[in-house]
Amino acid sequence: MALGTSSGKTLLSLHHYLKYNEGEKLLIVAPPAKILEGGWSHEIEFVNTRYNIDIPYEMLSYGKLRQKDVWKQYKGYYVIFDECQGIKNPTSNQGKYARKLIDVSTGWCMLSATPASNGWGDCINYFIINGYVKNKTQFEREFAVKEMKQRKDGKQYPVITGYINERTLKKWFDSFSVSRDTDYFHDLPEMQFEEIKLPKSTEYKKVLKDRALIDLDTQTIIQYDTQPRLQAALRYYGNQQAKLNWLEMLLDGTKENVLIFYHFTKEKDEMVELAKKLGKTVYEVSGQQKVLPNKKEWDTLQNSVTIVQYQAGGAGIELQYNSLCVMYTPTYSYQDYTQALGRAQRVGMKKRLTVYELKVKGTIDMKVYQALKNKKNFTDELFSEYVNEVE
Repeated sequence: MALGTSSGKTLLSLHHYLKYNEGEKLLIVAPPAKILEGGWSHEIEFVNTRYNIDIPYEMLSYGKLRQKDVWKQYKGYYVIFDECQGIKNPTSNQGKYARKLIDVSTGWCMLSATPASNGWGDCINYFIINGYVKNKTQFEREFAVKEMKQRKDGKQYPVITGYINERTLKKWFDSFSVSRDTDYFHDLPEMQFEEIKLPKSTEYKKVLKDRALIDLDTQTIIQYDTQPRLQAALRYYGNQQAKLNWLEMLLDGTKENVLIFYHFTKEKDEMVELAKKLGKTVYEVSGQQKVLPNKKEWDTLQNSVTIVQYQAGGAGIELQYNSLCVMYTPTYSYQDYTQALGRAQRVGMKKRLTVYELKVKGTIDMKVYQALKNKKNFTDELFSEYVNEVE
């Protein structure tokens, strides 16, 4: 299922399992960040309640799939590969063990918004799995166009510059896939909200308990002995690593334009580094700079990331060239929150906007989002109430 972002791939694949299974257990193979957010468990619970059934299932991360012989534990399962671009490399352990897992499964389904973002070379493992070629060597011998390039040391090496018989490759791909853009699902709302719930970090627990934390860079103890300092620390230390891991999964799995609202400069620096590593075009609106694409580029723009600080970009700019929006760290201001959404969702938008709200369970995040849902600011009084509740 090569379907657009937020097109309902999870529910579609679960119904595919319900249609074709014969009582066997379901195995969901997914990136660790996707498992951590709990979306699959939530959707399965929804289906169970809706149909009054109980789907037996297990989860397996791609990291564990890479381990030797782990696939043998799941003989006779029906398998769903989420973000299946993770197995596109036929010579990697993930790619090889995915094929072995498929061989011992009763059935399988793959999901991705970008199953072949780099062209036919990304499809080799799919063609092997579906029996069109035996291995990468055969595929490249029959379809790849190669040219010799020269290194600085004078040695030459082959580089694939294109492919022949692409009509055959497309026929093969179409034989086992269905492809639809997000816009195909026209009955979905113009703005759709997705909750991404992540576990809290050990740093958060230490800050809440000790009102202090050791700075790993300087090896000094930082005291959070005032309410403003404690608020900022709890807001930042929810789980930055889990957020960054989830964001990497999202960006790696789409070429849609992604808008991110943030609060802390350190968050922004990490996101810029990540986006550039993934080959994204990066735009920024912050206290330091304002760099946005020209309106003339909007209709053709893709694979971009626009990172906006709430106060710097809450008003006065237009950001409707994005179809995905991430609330990375919530703002305390309801006005900033609504203005941020207003910048992203404008009259004349050609695409539906999906808004991801990153929420760290058991932290101040949940209280902040509750206030915003009630159309209120998150105030010092609400913060004091939160601290009294957890102490």
